[in-house]
Amino acid sequence: MKKARHAAEESAASLKQAGKGAAKATTEAVGKAAHIMAEETKELGERSVAVAKGAISGMWKGAKEALEKKTEKQ
Repeated sequence: MKKARHAAEESAASLKQAGKGAAKATTEAVGKAAHIMAEETKELGERSVAVAKGAISGMWKGAKEALEKKTEKQ
């Protein structure tokens, strides 16, 4: 009976350690994933700003050209 109890206690201790290791590994993986997502979000934001700047620049250029053509016709 003592051997069985000792074996059960050893198993419980091993499982507890394995659980701590798994929790630590999961925490590290989540931290890395969050960092990667933050970097990708930053890149996407920068690209979105560049696209918006280009679109606005193109609209201003087109409007300016249209106004110049209208002025030339008058």
